[in-house]
Amino acid sequence: MGDLVLEKLSIRYGRRPVIAEFSLRVADGEMVSILGPSGAGKTTILKAVAGLIEPVSGDIRLDGKSLAGVPPDKRNTIMVFQKPLLFPFMNVEQNIAFGLRMKGMAQRQVRRAVEDILALTQLAGLDKRKVHELSGGQQQRVSLARALVLKPAVLLLDEPLSNLDANLRQQMRELIQEIQQKTRVTTLFVTHDQSEALIMSHRVTLLLDGRLRQVGRPQDLYHHPVDPDVARFFGGTNFFEGRFKDGFLHTGFGVFELPAVNGNGLPLTATIRPEDILISVTSDFELEGQVERAHFEGMATRLWVKCPGGHLVVLAGRGEFFPGQTVRLRLPAERIRVFPPGAVEPV
Repeated sequence: MGDLVLEKLSIRYGRRPVIAEFSLRVADGEMVSILGPSGAGKTTILKAVAGLIEPVSGDIRLDGKSLAGVPPDKRNTIMVFQKPLLFPFMNVEQNIAFGLRMKGMAQRQVRRAVEDILALTQLAGLDKRKVHELSGGQQQRVSLARALVLKPAVLLLDEPLSNLDANLRQQMRELIQEIQQKTRVTTLFVTHDQSEALIMSHRVTLLLDGRLRQVGRPQDLYHHPVDPDVARFFGGTNFFEGRFKDGFLHTGFGVFELPAVNGNGLPLTATIRPEDILISVTSDFELEGQVERAHFEGMATRLWVKCPGGHLVVLAGRGEFFPGQTVRLRLPAERIRVFPPGAVEPV
């Protein structure tokens, strides 16, 4: 079992608050990412779960039992760090088996467990290699195997892919997902990479300035951010103001019929993602604009378009666009997200 609950967790480094009133439940067998920029406090939370840091308040419970005062080696949690921490004088097999031997497991059982985990982590045939003979991706797989062979209740991953190149990172993402699905180990995964969190997690937790801002399915945070800060973190660039009156949002880009929102008649902040804006040269779309910049990105072209109501960033999947070109835009009302009064002002 590995039902993990963090309840109103607060952590300080000296007098400086790092984490404030952080609450989260990771269900048994679930993989949840803690996402946020550098310095947000992500790793601090993992260290608290592992017992490496003592919170000033709040509680951490595993399968209903508080971990307060429980030393790291008695928590049944294992942490895999950003940089593989392997014994350089041991080979792959010895590194993986180290924890089992420290527990006094019989040699035959150790050998069987190591063989199984070598196959699971795609390291079969590398068991006799020394650490310095391995690639970065192989070293990280050994680190992961050494953690998994102990069958922890909770696996803590601290940005384990950030030191790998793009191809290796993608391979490791797929491998970790496959392993997690096969083992059903409860996993708390820290990353600053939005795409990594969205791809790998059952749920995503966004941490900004030491506070939990939103938690939910990847689709929820991407398409339904709770405030402009969350939208901006997930690549939102189009923020504009308007007023909602009698079922319509009035903005500089047009009037849009929307479901009722709080703040009737008050200034509101709205956003629409670049890929949700329709663009054409020949259509009768309502909004006219002029392309100021165009950046080709492979699968799409990112455009900066000047309109009468302001600037919009558009992600065009098809068509060739160039600076100076006149284009027509449509902002689908169902793709516009409106934030209530008091939300963070756009920058």
